[in-house]
Amino acid sequence: MKGYREPYEAHTVLKIHTVRVGGHGYYVDDLPYGREEANGLVAESPGRWVGEGASALGLAQRVEPQAFADVLAGRDPLSDRALPVRRDRVTVAGYDLVFCAPKSVSLLHALGPSELASAVGEGHDAAVRATADYLARSALGVRRRDHGHRSTLATTGMVGGAFVHRTSRALDPHLHTHVVAANVAQGVDGRWSAVDGRGLFAHTVDAGRLYHAQLRHELTTRLGVAWDVRPNGLGDVVGVDPGLRGLFSQRSADMKAYLAEHSGRASVRGAFYATRPEKDRTACWEALVPEWRQRADELGYDVGTLSRVVGRGRDAEGFDTELLQSAIARRAWRDGTLARRDIVSAVATAHVGGGRVCEVEGAVDRLCAEVRAHEPAGSGTERWPLPAVSGAARACGSELTRRSEQRAVGPEDREKPDRTRSVRPRAPDGPKRDRRSPERTERSPGRGMER
Repeated sequence: MKGYREPYEAHTVLKIHTVRVGGHGYYVDDLPYGREEANGLVAESPGRWVGEGASALGLAQRVEPQAFADVLAGRDPLSDRALPVRRDRVTVAGYDLVFCAPKSVSLLHALGPSELASAVGEGHDAAVRATADYLARSALGVRRRDHGHRSTLATTGMVGGAFVHRTSRALDPHLHTHVVAANVAQGVDGRWSAVDGRGLFAHTVDAGRLYHAQLRHELTTRLGVAWDVRPNGLGDVVGVDPGLRGLFSQRSADMKAYLAEHSGRASVRGAFYATRPEKDRTACWEALVPEWRQRADELGYDVGTLSRVVGRGRDAEGFDTELLQSAIARRAWRDGTLARRDIVSAVATAHVGGGRVCEVEGAVDRLCAEVRAHEPAGSGTERWPLPAVSGAARACGSELTRRSEQRAVGPEDREKPDRTRSVRPRAPDGPKRDRRSPERTERSPGRGMER
């Protein structure tokens, strides 16, 4: 049950920040684009448009600053027409979804040989795209009102820009992507309007686990690496020295020191912001890489051995049924039930050798089909009882991951019931999450919708 959490488990949750009107400059202005190197890496890459919503507006390839500013301001950058979003009422211009690679992956991308670094970057990009698509289908909605009845309608896709960053604010290797979803989308009814952002916040945990599962799949497939996956669903590549990972984790070290100093009086989120330095926009990639190599060498780490991670996981186990059981228990609500997104999180965690988003969703569909769901009063979402889900998972075992029955994702999925939910009155005595959990600190205050 929720209540116990390992320290810093919140790091496995997809980070979401709101972008205010006029806040587009952080992503597109004054970035120190590094010169192309032998390994094809640059300091901060120009953004790329993502999402079917962006395609519907004719936006593709590189994100141009003015076009990005127009979209976040609620305008079609090609026709210059105003999309029907009341920016005088809506101050949120977009949602910044931050996908962070494990430190071992960041180090392979930054310090590994060129072919290895390139494969890692491509795998990260593929994992981000797959998870962003999942969020667009499962979490992105628009609000509608019909004769006093409010509902959340599915959309035709995300209008987003993806910006790959490769350093932390402490100037350590830190591969991560900001997917900025504009606060405007087209509902399946054809109407454009502001996004109901509560669904994005509600899906932070499952989306984070799915990203890591897809990333493990990508790097295992491309490089044959092995993984050490912890119970919280986060894993590191076997063969990357933990000491080396710690050496280039200055932000985590600062947060731990802050929490130790303010024991019992600070949250992980509070420590994150309290220790957050200003972004250094003068540093460039070609200058940082030699400094990183020198720092590692001075402390006795040979980064040349990073290439030895290749091929270690060719025959490794891909699905851990015992980890699935513990993950299901950890995701249960206090009333002993799980929402679909909780089951998605658990199944993604159990894919220790990696799993594509469509494979995880297929396994969840098969698992949910074995158990009768119900809808608690005031929740507005289907729930599955923990004992039944656990029993079905034990009975199915590794059969959950049968590739022959993969879930096919198509346009019809956008109108499934669990993505178009009526807003029910909030139940005064309904089940609540454990507020002590750091995973829940970035949860939307809106409850009762499975998006």
